[in-house]
Amino acid sequence: MANPSLAHALAHALTAAAHGFRVIPLTRAKLPAVRSPHHHDPAPLPCRGECGRLGHGVHDASADPRAIRALFAAAPWATGYGIACGYAPYHLIGIDLDLKDGRLGYPGKPGRPGRPQVAGAGGATGDRDGRPWRPDANRKDGMEDGENGKDGAEDGKSGLEHGTNGLAALARLAREHAFAIPHTVTVLTPSGGRHLWLSGPPGLTVPNSAGRLAPGIDVRGMGGYLVGPGSYGSHGGYRLAPGSPAWDPAPVPPALLRLLTPSRPAPPRSYRPGPPSHDPHPAALEGLVRFVRASREGQRNDRLFWAACRAYETGAGPELAPALIDAALDTGLPPHEARATVASAARSAARHLQPPEAWA
Repeated sequence: MANPSLAHALAHALTAAAHGFRVIPLTRAKLPAVRSPHHHDPAPLPCRGECGRLGHGVHDASADPRAIRALFAAAPWATGYGIACGYAPYHLIGIDLDLKDGRLGYPGKPGRPGRPQVAGAGGATGDRDGRPWRPDANRKDGMEDGENGKDGAEDGKSGLEHGTNGLAALARLAREHAFAIPHTVTVLTPSGGRHLWLSGPPGLTVPNSAGRLAPGIDVRGMGGYLVGPGSYGSHGGYRLAPGSPAWDPAPVPPALLRLLTPSRPAPPRSYRPGPPSHDPHPAALEGLVRFVRASREGQRNDRLFWAACRAYETGAGPELAPALIDAALDTGLPPHEARATVASAARSAARHLQPPEAWA
């Protein structure tokens, strides 16, 4: 049966590309829609498209209309598109603000899909009418008038007793680090959250993270992507907030950029590829596996990536990778995500362990 969302997603993706953004098709689950050509390989080697075939996730992203049409033709089940972060001309940084609570509208719970709702005075839900979120700098709890700010300044939840409020958490960071949240491209998500698009400086790589800045705040940098407006997911559509700029992300505030790019420890003097070393402390390697196996939802990719990087830095990466992947699968991470994360860690370790002059 024909997919009625395909043409809609393709049209929006082409519009984004016309403004300089690189895009890929996405499934209803917000995953890259073109299947990897290496999914049958017993031990896939890291490949970012060097094989010349489609199916390498964000590495397929393009702003060329012919390439985009080819991607969508290879994935007729696509219902949305992703916008790759980190590339010129915008060097896009995505700030993903979650708003989740059992009383609010989010996947699997009662509520109006596609319309952000917040806990209002007296515990009622108040519809923001989709207007772009702008924090009131005079409010100590980081929330707008009419919202219940109970304990908001302390835990970043701002009235969501057992949930996540990324909006309030970002407002708190803005107060603590003295930066203004710019008026920028804002995409409303089906769960009631928001994606803020920011333009970064060239030559600086912003890493992806989940909850590192604060609970409810995920960051999309180089190697990540944002679901584009006009996409449809399993729980509803993504759309620009009324009054939001359409395709012109505001520059990231310098103070926020410093939070997004934590200092990286100096790399070792050299990197010597070779056979796996026999680590004199196998307990440390076993600890990496336990670290991954203890991951909770929202931490799984980050913990697996960190542990795999440490393993490859010691030279034990190839030896330990299968155990790390198995541990990630035990936490519920899909096999293709686990393998891709370990492969990304191998590339990252190989790059970062080289002398600085080799990074160019």
